[in-house]
Amino acid sequence: PAQPVRIVGLKSLPRAGDPIVAVQSEEVAKELVARRQALLENAGAEHRVAAGVGIGAGPELQVTGTVAKQGHMMRAAMEKYGGGGGGDDGATDAADGGGDEGPVRIPVVVKADADGSLEAVRDALLAVGDESSLDLVIDPVGLGIGPVSTTDVVLARESGAAIFTFNVKGAADRAASSLAESDGVRVRSHDVIYSLLDDARDVFAGYFPPVPMDRVHGSAVVKAVFDIGNRRDAERIAGLQVQDGMLHLDTFTEGRSNDKVQCYYRVLRNGKVVTPEVDGSFEGVRASSLKRVKEEVKDVRRGEECGLGLDGYSDFEDGDVIECYSTEYKKVFV
Repeated sequence: PAQPVRIVGLKSLPRAGDPIVAVQSEEVAKELVARRQALLENAGAEHRVAAGVGIGAGPELQVTGTVAKQGHMMRAAMEKYGGGGGGDDGATDAADGGGDEGPVRIPVVVKADADGSLEAVRDALLAVGDESSLDLVIDPVGLGIGPVSTTDVVLARESGAAIFTFNVKGAADRAASSLAESDGVRVRSHDVIYSLLDDARDVFAGYFPPVPMDRVHGSAVVKAVFDIGNRRDAERIAGLQVQDGMLHLDTFTEGRSNDKVQCYYRVLRNGKVVTPEVDGSFEGVRASSLKRVKEEVKDVRRGEECGLGLDGYSDFEDGDVIECYSTEYKKVFV
């Protein structure tokens, strides 16, 4: 039966399944270690050549010597990303740089409490990218056991990677925490895999521009069309009956935040938008006036009648549907 033991003096953690060999002397041990290091270095070089990528194509979870591993990852990240990524905050820059040149590569640094956990988290993050409808590739530029070190922080900063830790007590040592704070690199710590993946999806979404979504506040039907004012400066007004929601003159007050949201209008005829494009889109058509009887008002509710004038549009027809809406920008779903 297996029995746990404590071994001191190792320069890096072994992987599950690695053999432990007892030898006659320190000289024999050093010779054996040198041979194994040479074999691993050759195997690693062949793997990188076959993959055609410096890092990220199924990286080794552990190699001989933490210092050697970290040095290799740092050089690879510098060559691959050009440096100066700025941790999580470099996400938008990365997206802007290669939107039309193939999939968006999203670098991550992952630290875990054990070799098995590390491999599981890495595979789960890779699966997020594989299963997403967006064109992205998750690139684990750094993998390791234990708390976040200063080297991990520098690697994240230079490659623009987010740092995720799983089930690690004391996610980062004091020096690493101080460096991360000064460099603007956030260490995201979790002990539940679902929480980590939700957080990761939120980070990955930041590599893509937000998606505009319309929020319709109210709709009305044109019952009559008439002109007001003198002939030379007459304004064409649509006489409306509000069918749903509310119409707003210029802005809508957002709930508890009391934020002012700009409102726009569009005219639909037989289900098609007929208001002119503004700067390449249908946004930007604003109300020039909103009246009940002869009184200028800010809002008109469902069931009420009103007169509406629009900036830059006057070709109203009886039966047109007019919508009052605002545009919200939301993160994409990864």
